[in-house]
Amino acid sequence: MEKYAGTQSIGRTFQLIQLFSDQHRYWSLQDLVEASGLKQTTVFRLLSALEAEGIIAKNMLGEYMLGAELIRLGGRAMRANPFRKVAQPYLRKLARQTTESTTLDVLWLADDGADGKKRPLSMVIDESTGQHLLGMTQYTGVRFDAHTTSTGKVLLAWQPADVLAQIDLNTLPKFTHKTIIQPDKFKKELETVRQKGYAAAIDELEIGICAVAAPIFSQHGDILAAISIGGPTSRISTKRVKELGKLLVETTSEISTLLGHQ
Repeated sequence: MEKYAGTQSIGRTFQLIQLFSDQHRYWSLQDLVEASGLKQTTVFRLLSALEAEGIIAKNMLGEYMLGAELIRLGGRAMRANPFRKVAQPYLRKLARQTTESTTLDVLWLADDGADGKKRPLSMVIDESTGQHLLGMTQYTGVRFDAHTTSTGKVLLAWQPADVLAQIDLNTLPKFTHKTIIQPDKFKKELETVRQKGYAAAIDELEIGICAVAAPIFSQHGDILAAISIGGPTSRISTKRVKELGKLLVETTSEISTLLGHQ
């Protein structure tokens, strides 16, 4: 791939920004240097530029955190997603109808750092909270390993071969004894998802959590996103999984039609 002037600095800048997460919201300069593997002078120079633009800020302890400018840019990006706008009222309706939490997820391919392979993540871009005290609480922007979630399975099941070729199925992390990490078994799982039209993930990300998801397609037949309904396994039985799967397929088919899918 041809390199262009300035692309290295841009890549390093995004490398720093992507280190900030819900699990690690605040960083010292030294910790960022160690986590990024970059020189201290480089990290400090990039952070100073980001801070000047409001993308990075400092808290009372002098630690670095994401700045308010990212909130503004993130909001603009959310509003630019047409399928998110179309899907929003359906998310709310499903949450009211089922009393469980719902999410709208997209696929995020993160750099894995090994042989150029990608780590598939399911990222929440919208959500609606259920009506129970005990339930799933997910926040916009949260990302999970795709092979552990119902939305992730859906998002991978309809990907073209060239996208799937970027993913190393031999290094899937295990979260519970139910997590599917064997490549052949996971490929069969994706085939089952395509046959059913929906996916389920029971105790695969965390014991006691069950979620069901179905796909949203574009007018060209490409998969755009997935909608899930999730809650504790104490409320979502095997029978209810099938009921929720049918409801989701009907709902996402309607959304896809509104987006021009035939």
